[in-house]
Amino acid sequence: MNRFLLVIFAIGCCTVSVAQTKWRDKPIKDIQLKEVTVKAKKIRQRGDTLIYQVATFAKDGDRSIGDVLKKMPGIQVAEDGKISYNGTPINKFYIEGKDLLQGRYGLATQGVEHKDVSSVEVMTNHQPVKALKNLSESEQAAINLKLKDGAKSHLITTINAALGTPSLWSANLTGMMFSKQWQMISTYKTNDTGEDLQRDIREHTDILGKSEQTYSEAEYLTLPTRKQSELEQRRTLWNKSHLLSTNWIFGIGRDATLDAQVACLTDRQHANNETKTEYFLSEGCRTVEDRLHSKAALQALSAKLTAEINRDSNYLNNVLRADLGWNSGDVLTSGSYDASQHLYMPRHRLSNTLEYIHRKGKNALTLNSRNQMEWLPQYTAVVRDGQPYRQELGRRSFFSDEHINYDWGIGRFVLAMEGGLSYLNRRMQEYHTRRYQTYLTPTLKYPHRDFNFTLRLPVSYFHYDFGDSRKDDVSYGTSLGISYRGIPHLTASLSGTISENPYQIANRYDGLLMTNYRTVTQGTMEYGTTTGKSLTLTAMYQNSSLGQFGFLTITRMWNKNPFVSIQSFDSDWLINGLMLSPNRSRSWLVNGNFETLLPLTGGMLKLYVHWMQHDRQMLAANVLTAYRNNSLSLDAILNGTLFRKLNWKYELEYGSTRLCIGDGDASMLQGFEHSFSFYYSPAKKLSLSLNGEYYHNEIARHQYTDYFLMDTKAVLKLRSNLELTLSLNNILNENKYAYTSYTEMMSLSQSRPIRGREFLLSIYFRP
Repeated sequence: MNRFLLVIFAIGCCTVSVAQTKWRDKPIKDIQLKEVTVKAKKIRQRGDTLIYQVATFAKDGDRSIGDVLKKMPGIQVAEDGKISYNGTPINKFYIEGKDLLQGRYGLATQGVEHKDVSSVEVMTNHQPVKALKNLSESEQAAINLKLKDGAKSHLITTINAALGTPSLWSANLTGMMFSKQWQMISTYKTNDTGEDLQRDIREHTDILGKSEQTYSEAEYLTLPTRKQSELEQRRTLWNKSHLLSTNWIFGIGRDATLDAQVACLTDRQHANNETKTEYFLSEGCRTVEDRLHSKAALQALSAKLTAEINRDSNYLNNVLRADLGWNSGDVLTSGSYDASQHLYMPRHRLSNTLEYIHRKGKNALTLNSRNQMEWLPQYTAVVRDGQPYRQELGRRSFFSDEHINYDWGIGRFVLAMEGGLSYLNRRMQEYHTRRYQTYLTPTLKYPHRDFNFTLRLPVSYFHYDFGDSRKDDVSYGTSLGISYRGIPHLTASLSGTISENPYQIANRYDGLLMTNYRTVTQGTMEYGTTTGKSLTLTAMYQNSSLGQFGFLTITRMWNKNPFVSIQSFDSDWLINGLMLSPNRSRSWLVNGNFETLLPLTGGMLKLYVHWMQHDRQMLAANVLTAYRNNSLSLDAILNGTLFRKLNWKYELEYGSTRLCIGDGDASMLQGFEHSFSFYYSPAKKLSLSLNGEYYHNEIARHQYTDYFLMDTKAVLKLRSNLELTLSLNNILNENKYAYTSYTEMMSLSQSRPIRGREFLLSIYFRP
């Protein structure tokens, strides 16, 4: 048997040897492999973090990371630059893990180019304070920009300048540095093309559910040029704006940072508007027509210094800031009124906020201190029919809040006890008010991954010193919230509150305040507080593997009000204000959104719904009248790519407002907006784009107006870092835009001029 196996083995070896000899004698042929395309996932999930690959969402024509964020499902970017994730505002915006901009992230979304960002990380349920993890859960997300290696540790400079007709200019010089230990974004911008530079430095961070006592002086005067319409602001804003901003953050050790921000803004704006207001009074309808010619000068200087230590065992955050503003305006009006008005509206605030947290095991001690001073030496002067009127509105206030919170971890539960003292000292002309508040808020929390439960029972004692009288008050409240994340891709929450709002000191004055050339506001010396109840149901859907996100929020509110709004006329003066008369109001708020990737089109579908309804009462011409307002907005956005070179986008928006007075029939006005954009690159270095907007507005019952606006642009890439752009805006030279809406017990019709046909030649250079 062994011999037989040896023979077989020998024959096999010979066969292999012969085969190898024959293989060496034959020529070797090339083997053609089929092309294989490897596609990275657009969205990956790692724990509670979603990772969006920027390159898979960026399209030709996009430059800033803000352009790309708008194309990422689950992320919403509002017109003012505010970012939300699945309908909830984000609480932090990081760049490489550092909070450089402290809520002013418009500077990054507009200034950081998407080609420098490898991925956008969305950290859901993000608790920015390490010492509060597993003690205080967050329902908000944070965004972190992960930069490419080539964008780190060296200075990035971009220059964008433009000249055009008629007499147009725009310039933007930005410098950025992102190193391991420090970061910087500094920019200078100027333009007269309708770009709103206030958006870049507007603070958006809103940490929901954070217990904080704050105070801000109410604004009685408003600048007339700041009115909004459905059009993009760049089409209706005439401006001459300059913005200088610098932002720095330094890492000190492993967990400490020092952040400094300074911004200076000067803005000159002018507008020519026509308005028609119909007031629905018991005695009949009263119509007021205005033709406004207005100018506004806005000047603001802000500085902010933040020191932070963020460790697992302790947390320290101190914010010292100064916000100084000098706003003024002039109005010349004709129509129902022939009048002129000058407004002087400075507003200055100094504040310091300190927060310290010490964590030991499952227990945490939190100390908070906030102190601020405000000065508002404002006035307005009006001339009507040759008669001068002047209203002084000088105010100053000091506010202080000191409170302490202790969290006990008891098994899976957390029991928190918060208590504090606050003090307000306010002067407005001869009215002097002091408010003392003592408050205590016990809270029971069950912060679990799948199930969260929070119960708050706040109680406050107020003592008011009005100078000639005093008032003591005790308010109670209850807040209960439950959320569940145990169902795959779905989070549901239900919350309810019963609360009593503090007395509104801003309404306490005797007589009338003149707020503009035709309106006076009536104050009240009576005391009263509003009590309210609310119930909110929220559902959030997230399936990152399919690129599908959605949310739905339904809120029902009931309020018991001590004061009723009044609206009447005394000769030609409109009187607004409050009068002591207990009444009730009810409201519905519905917000929904669904977004999904569409692989077939290479784009995305977004659907939005927003509906509000308010049932209220008003004392109109001395008659108590019930009325109902509601508004509906539906929005659908669809985008994609054709033939790999043509990017397209289509949006359809429907809006309506309704008003029903008493038992009468409801009146409704509606409008439609269609918009489209195309971006095509016929050659490697040339790209063309076309944008259009069509509006169909109901300005009166069954009377419609139509507007069609169109822009075009051509971009020539001379080098990878050098571009020339030719822009032609408002090709059809539409010169005005009109719309009408219902609000409270009146209809408001506005006709605004539109910036005419404009030509711009711009150059972009990145050294």
